[in-house]
Amino acid sequence: MPSEFNLAPADALQEGEMRTYAAADTDVLLLRREGQYLALAAHCPHYGAPLEKGRLIGDQLVCPWHHACFRITDGHLCQPPALDSLPSYPVRVAEGRIWVTLPAHPAAAADSPDATPTALVGGTGPAPSSAAPDERTFVVVGGGAAGQFAAQTLRTEGFGGRIVLVTSEAATPYDRTKLSKAYLAGKADKKALPLRKADFYEQHRIEVLTDTRATGLTLRTRQLKLSGHDSLHYDKLLLAPGSRPNTLPQLPGHDLAGVFPLRSAADADHIRRAAAGAERVVIIGSSFIGMEAAASLADGKRHITVIARDKEPFERVLGPKIGAMFRNLHRRHGVRFKPEAEVTAVEGENGRVTAVRLASGQRLPADLVVLGVGVRPATDFLAPAFELEKDGGVRVDAQLRAAEHVYAAGDVALFPLAAGLGQHRIEHWRVAQQQGACAARNMLGQAVDFTEIPFFWTQQYGKSLRYAGHATEWDEIIFHGDVRRQNFLALYAHQNRLVAAAAMGRDDDMMAVMELMRIGQMPTPTAARRKINWGKLLE
Repeated sequence: MPSEFNLAPADALQEGEMRTYAAADTDVLLLRREGQYLALAAHCPHYGAPLEKGRLIGDQLVCPWHHACFRITDGHLCQPPALDSLPSYPVRVAEGRIWVTLPAHPAAAADSPDATPTALVGGTGPAPSSAAPDERTFVVVGGGAAGQFAAQTLRTEGFGGRIVLVTSEAATPYDRTKLSKAYLAGKADKKALPLRKADFYEQHRIEVLTDTRATGLTLRTRQLKLSGHDSLHYDKLLLAPGSRPNTLPQLPGHDLAGVFPLRSAADADHIRRAAAGAERVVIIGSSFIGMEAAASLADGKRHITVIARDKEPFERVLGPKIGAMFRNLHRRHGVRFKPEAEVTAVEGENGRVTAVRLASGQRLPADLVVLGVGVRPATDFLAPAFELEKDGGVRVDAQLRAAEHVYAAGDVALFPLAAGLGQHRIEHWRVAQQQGACAARNMLGQAVDFTEIPFFWTQQYGKSLRYAGHATEWDEIIFHGDVRRQNFLALYAHQNRLVAAAAMGRDDDMMAVMELMRIGQMPTPTAARRKINWGKLLE
């Protein structure tokens, strides 16, 4: 039975304030908006972030860590990466006190979000669909971030027809972001990976075809060819097959035992098993995957070396100054770097890797080699149906339409960024989810343009960097704070516009910057060189 709790004095908060209170073995976030008190669960149902450190923007509450958004009046999920809505609780003011009614088993943040499936951290999942029957079949290719969220959105938006989710993976959709972080570090096991319990798909009538590859597409007859199954006829199709890792097939020794890419849960399993007995690990590539893998495997016992083509890691994405900060952070944890280096061969004995050879002639002993050299869209099966981009991408319009009745989302979609910033293909988890939701709505005829601001995060040694916007090139980077101490805001200026921002230790600033980007109200680079109160600028 629900119970009512005496939470706080009636004058506990000023307008626009929010604060966490303990009640019934859980935490309640109390906030005051337009003279009214509202009560919500205090932790984000994505990874358990404390929402009192978030920001109120309009009628939404923004998570400080990964920018999931919830409607404050009822906790409704407005933006991922959370999958579930935020529980909300009835509030009344009487006798000079604020009273909140909690259910018998209120949501509680997980003690270890890294070790908990994303949708079990403490949210309110979508109810099984009660939509009217529909004769149409919607097919989603890809069980990653875009495909999973698209299938969920089709149901929450009221589609009552058949949904078929096709994935080449052996498992139902899982949280790929954990693979190079908590999972590889041993802080999470396989139970922490699924995005949903298996019965979620049954309850929402989503047919999941695992271990199934799309092998061909005929646009004229709307037929999707599948491995191990008959062809599927679709009324609407979403292409979200994701990417496959580059494996350097031209490199001698690339196929030796002990050489692994890191893209799938199976890849992560191979690396975890190999790392258990490895003393010397070589990581080829200083990508985000490569660097996160280095941080996860650095236990103070293994000798880890990162081979990078650039002088600094992330130099092309974040610039040399931030790259140097990350390099020094890794060095303090015992990771060695070989910058501006080229690998010429992987050497082995009896079919197993023993070393990596550089163009300089240096030989690096290795028991395990991890490939962090980028990915390519998994779109080979689409070549007869589409004129693919040089990198394998699929060009789409503002509504993510690739052809009549066909949409594309996630890693494969070359889409127009808002504000006329050109066509880009962006490999971010949250962007993929947002595009999956947008594509789903357009499959239902809602005619919605994709206008979201790209956002991603990386975590290494407990230090988190957040990035908003998109800058493939810049004229200057404007810094506020101290990069070396991991407390800074970096603003990327191109053609007299601020097009991206990166930050560490500046969560509140980043939430405001994201919204200013979204509404097109970022200051000029000249103004941004001065100290700015980003929250006040947003207000």
